[in-house]
Amino acid sequence: MPAAWKTRSAEFKKLWGYSVGLYGVWVAHVGRRTGLFEAIAKSPATFEELAAQTSFNPDAVKAWCSAALALGFLRMKGKKLYLPAKTKEILLDKKSPDYLGGQFSYIALRSLEYGGLEDLIRTGRKRETTSLTFEAIVEATDWDHNAFLSAIKNRGGKSHKLHTMLVRGCRVLDVGCGTGTFIEKLLQHYPRSSFVGVEPSEVAAHKAMEMAAGKPAIEVLRETGEAMNFESEFDLVYLGESLYAASDKQAIVSNCYRALKKGGVIAIVEGLLPDDDDNDHKTSSNDDDENRLIMGMQVDFSLQGYRFMTRNEIGTLLKTAGFSKTAFEDFGGSLYLVTAWKS
Repeated sequence: MPAAWKTRSAEFKKLWGYSVGLYGVWVAHVGRRTGLFEAIAKSPATFEELAAQTSFNPDAVKAWCSAALALGFLRMKGKKLYLPAKTKEILLDKKSPDYLGGQFSYIALRSLEYGGLEDLIRTGRKRETTSLTFEAIVEATDWDHNAFLSAIKNRGGKSHKLHTMLVRGCRVLDVGCGTGTFIEKLLQHYPRSSFVGVEPSEVAAHKAMEMAAGKPAIEVLRETGEAMNFESEFDLVYLGESLYAASDKQAIVSNCYRALKKGGVIAIVEGLLPDDDDNDHKTSSNDDDENRLIMGMQVDFSLQGYRFMTRNEIGTLLKTAGFSKTAFEDFGGSLYLVTAWKS
């Protein structure tokens, strides 16, 4: 190691690492999207062999491989590159609790809009949600969906109440269903249940309707959570990473309460900021690595005028609507499953 690097302060090295991290995000994203990681996982290869197999530009493939090696994604045995088993799981296995592939792609895609951050800071001008935003969200929510399914199916040998309801067959309302990917997954796992998706975005709702075509158990409506008007129709209402974007959160939660039958449950999967009276003046310090990601993601959210909530804030929304028995299950990385019941 060069002597000059050894003399650098710990603070310098930490900040230097942020620059390196940006390249790591993009190497991971490009490797996933182009199939380079999958190709190497199937068969270790040299730079030249990989370029030939994929028919990609040899110089670009070599540059990517060199970066992936330096950043620790790939390893070399002899002259061939290979993808370690654990790295493969983290980058490619969407069902793994350690899956981070979608998170890398979310950050990369969102960074394409960061040109608007300076304008946001100077003038407060926000950006409309675009197809690129939805693409990024889909990448990120894959992990959320699988975390939810894993949590309710594998609860230390005990049956989670939500899993039991869905297995028996219940009526589910997904508020802010996006392109309908989660409803589709739920139907595959719980064929006795039926689903209604509500989505305000024309683009996302259209894709969800295409997915639902030919599936009698799924209905998709283009509607806002604030305007929906169901009355005692559902056993379970689900909101997955959608409440933060609502203009009137209390109206949505109250409408969810009204939509539920007596004894029904609301399930909210949402990234939540730490409950801290001094949060505005803190930066999620060195001893709290797990919260650093959500604290940084506030930048993404602010571009569209959104912000994360805290546990206290979401608890107040539920209590005001009439819900009781509110519970928080920590999925890790500041992502929570929040459940509450209609008595």
